[in-house]
Amino acid sequence: MVYFIAKRLLSGFFMLLVIFFISIWMIRLIPGSYEDLIMADEKQSLEYNKSSQNTLPLFYFSMLPEQEIIFNGLNVFPHFIWNGLQCSFHQKLKQYVSMDFGNSLIDQVPVKTKISKAFPWSLALQIPALFIVIILSFWVAYRSVRFPNSKWMQSIGLILVWLHSVPGFWLATLLLLLFANPDALHLFPAGMQGVASKNPFEIWIYFPNYYILPLCCLVIPSLAYLTRFIKNGLEESIQKPYWTRALSSGLSWKQALRKEALPNALIPLIVWVSGIFPALISGALIIEQIFSIPGLGRLMFQSISSRDWPVVEFLFLLGAMMTILGFLISDFLLRYFDPRIQNQ
Repeated sequence: MVYFIAKRLLSGFFMLLVIFFISIWMIRLIPGSYEDLIMADEKQSLEYNKSSQNTLPLFYFSMLPEQEIIFNGLNVFPHFIWNGLQCSFHQKLKQYVSMDFGNSLIDQVPVKTKISKAFPWSLALQIPALFIVIILSFWVAYRSVRFPNSKWMQSIGLILVWLHSVPGFWLATLLLLLFANPDALHLFPAGMQGVASKNPFEIWIYFPNYYILPLCCLVIPSLAYLTRFIKNGLEESIQKPYWTRALSSGLSWKQALRKEALPNALIPLIVWVSGIFPALISGALIIEQIFSIPGLGRLMFQSISSRDWPVVEFLFLLGAMMTILGFLISDFLLRYFDPRIQNQ
C-alpha cells in the first residue's frame, strides 16, 4: 500500500511539472498582451517594461536548429545550449514554490487574493449541484431498474436524454427568457447583479432564488449521463452469479437490489469522481458568465479575454492540481471498494 501511494504521488508530481511547463510554453506562444490591448483600445502610446519571463529562454536548455551537426551531408543532431537556472520555467517554479503567484496585470491585485474571493462562489454553486445530481441519478436509476416496464420511468428517461443533448448556454438562455423575463414569467432574478449580500453561502439562506436557474443549468445536463451510468451498472450487476445467489438465499428482489447490486454499481461510479474536482474551476465557466456569478469560471473567462496571464497561469495550474487530485482519490477509492485490485 505504501508503494502504491508513493508511486501515485510521484507520478502526479511529475505530471504536474509537465503541465506547468506546457502552460508557460503555450502562453508565450499567444500573440499580443494586456498592454497591446490597452494601446489598441485607447489608441495612444503606452510605455512599459517587458517582464523577464518574455526575455528569458523557456527551459533549462535550448535547441538551435541553425547550428546542427552535419554528418555525411545530413543534419544529425541539433545543437543544445544549456541555459542554467536563468530560464522562465525555473523562475516561475521558484516563484510558485515561495507561494508568490504574482499580481494581476489589470488592477495589480495579488492573484491569490482574486482566487480566494472567487473560490467560495464556485463552491457554493458546484457542491449543491453535485449532491442534487447524485441523489436524483440514484433515484431515477434505481426506480428504472426496479420497474423496467413503467411508462412513467421510461418517459423520464427519454426527457433526460433530450435534455442532455441541449447545450448548457442554450439552456441557460432559454430559462432566462422563460423565468427571468418581465414579459414572460418573472419568477427568478437574471443574475447576481442585484443581490444584497456578498457572501455566497449567505445567499443560499436569505436569497436562494438567485441560485435556482444556475443550479438547473448545471444539474440537468449531467443528470442524464450519470443516471445512465448508474443504471448500466445496476443492470450489469443483476446478470452476475451473486445476484442469483442473493435471491436463492431468501432476499426479496428489492432487498437484493439494494444490498447486492447497488454496492457493486458504485464501483464504476468512482471513476466519475475524478472529474468532480476540476469542475470546481472550469465546470461552470459559461454558466457563471451568463448569470454574473463571480466564481472561478467567470474569473478565467475574463482573464483570458483581457490576457491577464498571471491569473490564467495560476488557474490553469490549479485545474491541473484538481485533476490529478481527482485521479488519486479515484484510485484509492477503487482499491478500497473493489476487492479484485486490493492485492495488486
